[in-house]
Amino acid sequence: MATVGIDSGVVHGVWRAGNLLVLAEDAELPDRCVKTGLPAEGGWVEVRLRWHHPALYLVLLAGIILYFIVAYFASTSVVVRVGITDRALSAARRGWRLTWALVLLGIALCVAAAYGVPLLWAPGLALMVVAIPVFLLRARLVWPTRIEHGYVWLAGVHPDYLAQLPEWPR
Repeated sequence: MATVGIDSGVVHGVWRAGNLLVLAEDAELPDRCVKTGLPAEGGWVEVRLRWHHPALYLVLLAGIILYFIVAYFASTSVVVRVGITDRALSAARRGWRLTWALVLLGIALCVAAAYGVPLLWAPGLALMVVAIPVFLLRARLVWPTRIEHGYVWLAGVHPDYLAQLPEWPR
């Protein structure tokens, strides 16, 4: 297992592979913010990550409900404890709140449309569609691109954070 010195600590089982963070599932990350690359100063958050092979998206052709059922059972999950500054965590939480507000308002407009105001269908659906990029761009801290063989590949990590890590040896 690789060892690298970061600041005053030593980190085991953590590497970079291009713009991805690679870590062993049992590795402890350095006390740095994954979103800013700055010292996290003891700020940590546990993130539950799920991943499945991209070919599984073909199940969407059979229906979205079937996809969610199959994806739930076919996916791999892991909990990763990442360093985060208060500012970056607050920004992610604002992203979550905005995402939920858009989804709930969209649902409310669709319900109102079902009860006699048909012109509200389009804005309701539009708000729910807009919630998707808001979530993807503002609410996620990190996301897995692969979870296999005891290792996790994470995207969304700041380049300054990655620059301090050794290159993935495999």
